[in-house]
Amino acid sequence: MKFARLASFIRDYFIAVFSFLLIFLLTFFIYSETKKKAEERSAKMFSLRAEQVTESINKRMRDYIQILIGGKALFISADTVTRKDWHTYYKTLNLEENYPGMQGFGYAVVLNADNVPAHVKMIRKEGFKNYGIYPEGKRDVYTSIVYLEPFSDRNLRAFGYDMFSEPVRQSAMRIARDTRQPAMSGKVRLMQETGKDEQAGFLIYLPVYENNAEPESIQERQRLIKGYVYSPFRAKDLMMAVLTDDFQDLDVEVYDGSKLAKEDLLFSTDSTLYYHTDHDREYSELNTITIGNHTWRLYISAKAGFSRSADSELPYFILLGGSIISFLMFFIIWSLSNTRRSNRLKQTITDNATAALFIIDEKGYCTFMNPAAEEMTGFTFEEMQEKTLHDMVHYKYADGSPYPVSMCPIRSALTINKPMRAYEDMFVRKDGTMFNVMCAVQPIVESGSESYAIIEVRDITDEKQAQQAIIESEARFRNMADSAPVMIKVMDDASNFLYVNKQWLDFTGISFEDTINMSWKEVVHPDDIEEKERLTNEAIKEQVVFRVEYRMRRFDGEYRWVVGTNTPRFGANGDFLGYIGSVIDITEIKEAERKVKQNAELLQKLFLEVPAVVGLVRHPDFQYVLANPQYRKLYGNRPLVGKTIYEAHSEQEGRGFFGRLEEVFRTGQPFIGNEVSTAIDRNNSGEVVYGYFNLVYQPLIDPDGKVEAVLVFAVEVTELVNARKELLLTNDELSGKNDELLRINNDLDNFVYTASHDLKSPIANMEGLATLLRDILQGKLEAEDMQVLDMVQNAINKLKGTIADLAEITKVQKELHSSVEPLSFEHMLQDITADISGMVQEAGAVFKTDLQVENILYARKNLRSIIYNLVSNAIKYKAPQRKPEVCISTYLQEGYVVLEVKDNGLGIKKEQQHKLFSMFKRLHSHVEGTGIGLYIVKRIIENNGGKIEVESELGKGTTFRVYFKEAAVVQEV
Repeated sequence: MKFARLASFIRDYFIAVFSFLLIFLLTFFIYSETKKKAEERSAKMFSLRAEQVTESINKRMRDYIQILIGGKALFISADTVTRKDWHTYYKTLNLEENYPGMQGFGYAVVLNADNVPAHVKMIRKEGFKNYGIYPEGKRDVYTSIVYLEPFSDRNLRAFGYDMFSEPVRQSAMRIARDTRQPAMSGKVRLMQETGKDEQAGFLIYLPVYENNAEPESIQERQRLIKGYVYSPFRAKDLMMAVLTDDFQDLDVEVYDGSKLAKEDLLFSTDSTLYYHTDHDREYSELNTITIGNHTWRLYISAKAGFSRSADSELPYFILLGGSIISFLMFFIIWSLSNTRRSNRLKQTITDNATAALFIIDEKGYCTFMNPAAEEMTGFTFEEMQEKTLHDMVHYKYADGSPYPVSMCPIRSALTINKPMRAYEDMFVRKDGTMFNVMCAVQPIVESGSESYAIIEVRDITDEKQAQQAIIESEARFRNMADSAPVMIKVMDDASNFLYVNKQWLDFTGISFEDTINMSWKEVVHPDDIEEKERLTNEAIKEQVVFRVEYRMRRFDGEYRWVVGTNTPRFGANGDFLGYIGSVIDITEIKEAERKVKQNAELLQKLFLEVPAVVGLVRHPDFQYVLANPQYRKLYGNRPLVGKTIYEAHSEQEGRGFFGRLEEVFRTGQPFIGNEVSTAIDRNNSGEVVYGYFNLVYQPLIDPDGKVEAVLVFAVEVTELVNARKELLLTNDELSGKNDELLRINNDLDNFVYTASHDLKSPIANMEGLATLLRDILQGKLEAEDMQVLDMVQNAINKLKGTIADLAEITKVQKELHSSVEPLSFEHMLQDITADISGMVQEAGAVFKTDLQVENILYARKNLRSIIYNLVSNAIKYKAPQRKPEVCISTYLQEGYVVLEVKDNGLGIKKEQQHKLFSMFKRLHSHVEGTGIGLYIVKRIIENNGGKIEVESELGKGTTFRVYFKEAAVVQEV
């Protein structure tokens, strides 16, 4: 019984039940999809936030490493870095404000055991009487923190601490030293900790090597290590500075190393470690960052309220709202169904009575007409019943000819029982006047036999007139638009073209039909589409006027700057229809604006950055209207603009200045002064000092010929004046020292000459005695005894060679001013190769020459010595696996005559090349020599204003380039 009643209810109210189920199911589907999307957005948002946390920490640590690199650069750029230099550099960086989180910025020196006492003594002389390296104990290597800024509070506890004595720190320091790269330590307890608010810590090290070297091998790096630029960090202070208030919705745990054990925890935003608990958070992520050859693991989790937002609550509002709408729709349709059944005819008439309504029977007589119909036709209902509706209001055409009923579409619709919609025709009023109508006919059949029709009629006379007016107005608009000097476009509410004028077509070169069917994006520069689309969408949303500048493609393919002004269009009911816009080519205006802006920026930059004092004082109140930063800095950054010169400067500063400026205002003549002594309060403290300035007071004249203002331009030359005075004193001192050095140099040369000359006789005696002893004992000595005599002879020969080299060095010094003569490179090379022909033949050497410069003006002996040493060395130090090849060339380069000698020999290690020109230094011991030849060559070249360079690669060969200062000459034939 209940099922039957339910089935009957559903059958009677099927539409209501169906509408309820449809809307509810649709609501549930939208709820599910919205909730899914909200959850996906939250997950993506968390992933992005976690990445931001990781990147923020990683970026900040890279910034700190760059600061350490800057500290290392301080050691590279200066021979000696003092404590004051370190403090000044730290203050200049302003690290506490720009890079909060660093506990300090320091430098630790590396010492061996022998250097410790001298080091401690030196630091104590600086005023630190209690200084010492701790912890105590004997070690092979010591490091001591000597510079640490800020040098106060906690950091004082670390002064003198040997970080190399602690294993974790030592490991990081070894890595930094052996790799030449920044290295971060593991988790440590910093020496700065006092027991209060104790935090985990770590350090970052950057090595500094002796002589600013960049050693290639690990052994060289270990040998040349000089110290470490480093920074200690308290983990909590650092992370709180990095994670600011922007990450309040996340919990971050930072672990040292690849493990995530509790003992490895560096920092956590919460006292609860969520990685080590059973607290299951909705969003979490584990990231890894590597800093200075060390790894950190970051466990990032979202707090409870992370996903709570308007988006997350939206699915539940949709579900609630959809359910309410479903029930409301059910009850509305249920109510309408009941009403419709109670009075179907009345409801039908009510539903269709939007204008004049007629009901006619099957014979065409009117059985009903509403008041609107009576008013429209002028007939009463009783009058209308006298004849058929056609005979009353539809009996003639517009020209007055009869309208047969057989041709009437209204009667035909009733006869064939077919509805008719939007039928336009002419009706006749009672007074005989005709008017335009639009008809809709709905035939209705009841009881299977009776039929009638409901006719809806609207008077469209006004619409017809308005339509005609619109057509005429549109024609006038098109004519006006095509004659306008700007491009005009009409767009619908979806930004599609509805109309463009002739100027648009001429500019773009696109036909009207193609324009209507294309998108505006096709003529806009690709780089401007996104911004124009954003502004357009915002304007459409607000339905307001908007203006936009963009680049538009002309018919020739050139993109031109245009400005579009767009005004919204609205319909009669206030409906938004789209935009009408005007477009003007402003390319020339943009270019003019660019040039004006460029000139203005240049003037402003010139005024602000010019390395001189620049100010502007106006007439007649002598008030500053401009003062550049250099001007304000000169007077202790006191305010100048808006004050008169008498208010801005004291009486002592104004002596001379006031009078000169007043004279320029009075006469209109500029004042120019060189090295003018001027009183200045540089610190705005009342303490006046005197400086020297080159001054120009330039009057600015108005169109009436009166002084409008005076431009004050000054360049301080105080240091130049003082330096000139000091230079005079220094020149006198240098002159005396130069005479003394010349005297000492002559004494040394005389000593070397005398020593080498006096030693020749005893050595000759020793050589004769050795020869005599060999002759006397010939045949009486064992092989070992003869070997001893050979060793004695070799020693005597080496001693003779050394004395000859000393004599040669002295000779080079004495022959600095040898007479020069035109010399031929080719003749000199032929002479030298003839002298070493035996060596050349034995080695099988091949010579190649390219003498672009054939002759040079030089001392013969000096040029021969240079070429002889370079060529003979190229053969002596040949590679055993290939024949020696020597390439000799000359050419001009930047005012020098360059002699280049290139070989394919043994080559020289890069780290040994700096020793090449040292006295008695030999880099290959298997070849006979004293190691003095290249020293003599370098001295000859440099004494004559030239220079020598070397390029070499081990195993491939060596290239020497000699730069002669003298210009090339052409020998006369």
